Amino acid sequence: MNTLTQPSKPYASWSKFLTDLWMHGMCNMDEGKAQDHARNLTKPLVESFTRRNEASNVRPSSFLACARQTYFSVQGHPSGDMPANIGSTFAVGHLLHEFSFAACRSAAPKELDIASEINVDLPEWWPKDETKFNQSGHIDMLCTWTDEAAKTAYLGPDAPMQMIVDFKTMGSFSYKKHGKTVWGEDPDGFGYLGQVAVYCDALGLLDSGAIIAGINRDQLTAKLLPRWIEPAALRAERDRVKMAIDMAVRGDDPGEEFLVRHDDDAHFFCGRNGKPGYCPFRDICREQPTR
Repeated sequence: MNTLTQPSKPYASWSKFLTDLWMHGMCNMDEGKAQDHARNLTKPLVESFTRRNEASNVRPSSFLACARQTYFSVQGHPSGDMPANIGSTFAVGHLLHEFSFAACRSAAPKELDIASEINVDLPEWWPKDETKFNQSGHIDMLCTWTDEAAKTAYLGPDAPMQMIVDFKTMGSFSYKKHGKTVWGEDPDGFGYLGQVAVYCDALGLLDSGAIIAGINRDQLTAKLLPRWIEPAALRAERDRVKMAIDMAVRGDDPGEEFLVRHDDDAHFFCGRNGKPGYCPFRDICREQPTR
């Protein structure tokens, strides 16, 4: 067994523990677990090159970063096309996700259960209109300690027994930025915070916080960069998402609220002031100014 050795004193945080767990597993991967996760790759790798625009429904991973994204999606406006050559980016993301799962499972102590790609029903407040809203989502990874004494040995007595982990593959620029982001305050134009907030609420794990773990796809030997999101930030984001959905269902246009919240810092995501932008509704939003 190549599990991560129990430390002489507990890790200071789930993030530090996960950093070492992932790296130890990457360096000492169990062949059987590697084969298990390699088998999961065929379908997503093929779809990376053969599918482009997914269904336009609102879901935890899409159209929640900004209330106007949610509004445009619910009102039936088409999102912008993805670049025709983006297949390789998606494929690399799938590869790194699956082998991150394999690494963590390879290094995990026997008292730590690691489940990946978990299908979950969304919270009770999530709209039930299946034509506009997905009714379930997929959590990347859920870590659950089955023995409190073992958890305490690795993480101390106050660490939660469960933790949702969402992996994100990033270029070097975004990876460095991820390490400095103040979650709940800085612009989150890709909707990472909203996604984990919805999943934590769905599983009743808001009090545990959650981890968004960055993988540097430009420097594949770089360490994992997990960032723990505190419960207060998750609750605030959950409430913001609920308000955005309520407005969209009522047909109330929230206007350019992401720009109002973040001013010049929003231009990178919104495609203003010469920035290319990453919002799928950046063109229609620009055509319908409210400021």
